[in-house]
Amino acid sequence: MRIQSMFLALLAALSVTVGVMAQQAAVAAQELAGIWQGKLQVDPKTSITIQFTFAKKPDGSYSAILNSPDNGSISNVAANAVAWKAGALSLQVPSLSGSFAGTLTGGNISGQWKQPGGMLPLVLSPYQKPQLSKAAVNILQGSWNGRLGIPQPDLTFLIELKPDGPGQLTGSLTFAEQPVKVAPYSDIQFTDNKLVMNVQMPGGVPGQYSATYANGTLTGVWRAGNPLQPPAGVPLVLKKGVYVAQVHVLKLSAEAFGLLAGAWRGELHPGGSSGPSLPIVLRFETNKNADMVAFMDSPSQGAVGIAVTDATFASGKAVIKVGAVGGEYDATVAGNSMTGEWKQGPNTLPLTLTRK
Repeated sequence: MRIQSMFLALLAALSVTVGVMAQQAAVAAQELAGIWQGKLQVDPKTSITIQFTFAKKPDGSYSAILNSPDNGSISNVAANAVAWKAGALSLQVPSLSGSFAGTLTGGNISGQWKQPGGMLPLVLSPYQKPQLSKAAVNILQGSWNGRLGIPQPDLTFLIELKPDGPGQLTGSLTFAEQPVKVAPYSDIQFTDNKLVMNVQMPGGVPGQYSATYANGTLTGVWRAGNPLQPPAGVPLVLKKGVYVAQVHVLKLSAEAFGLLAGAWRGELHPGGSSGPSLPIVLRFETNKNADMVAFMDSPSQGAVGIAVTDATFASGKAVIKVGAVGGEYDATVAGNSMTGEWKQGPNTLPLTLTRK
């Protein structure tokens, strides 16, 4: 009996030793290099996606960059003092006065994110780009369009989705009324007919569209900003199909249009007369159907062909509305000169345009 007991004890000890060795081997085999992602729960209703991208240096140490797909202000933020040993990770993010320390457990790094005023739990997992089923790719690929569910700004979303390797889609977003190129959609997720797509807007501002699919229609909401606003989102319904652009025919008399026809150029100074200028071009012309139309261009912003949605002209006074940007230009016309004010939201700026 004593021999049997000793043998069982030896087996138990050996089992524990093997388990510890296996765990140590798993920790040693876990490579830190790559993208690790987690969620910071700021409050019961707000979470922030955190991504650390680790790179291994020739000397075996690591560098790290911090990004947040939800917050454009956290973009390629450098971390330092990165330490990774025996499954324990620690790092500093000086520009955010933050730090993280965690331990590898079950393939995840569980720890605490600290900043002045408190700390929050953060679990980092190796990031894997979402894989879409073949059925999901077939449903989503193609052209989608729809108008934002608020009067101002008057925007029609044009989204083009196409396959990008097995289980992947890439997408582009433009606005029919503001022909400005926007960075491609990334991180497209589609599960149980529920879609989430993220995009980086000009200036690094994040945008997100979340929707439910049914019968060729995506019904959802659009949010943008740092953090994403408004919390409930703005209604946006997208239908599949090729978009046919709306033509805004101006209701001007032939005489009035003749006095406005041509290209008018000038500059806005959003920061005052001493600040940087924003070139503006206002074009009155006829299209291939001989309709009277007009467009606003902002060359330095890459915006060409923003439609003028309404224009009136009487007794030398012109009122020109650009619905896509919620803007209005009220001016006095004298020969080849327009002098007036550009109004957009709460802002009013002087603007003089000349025609050559």
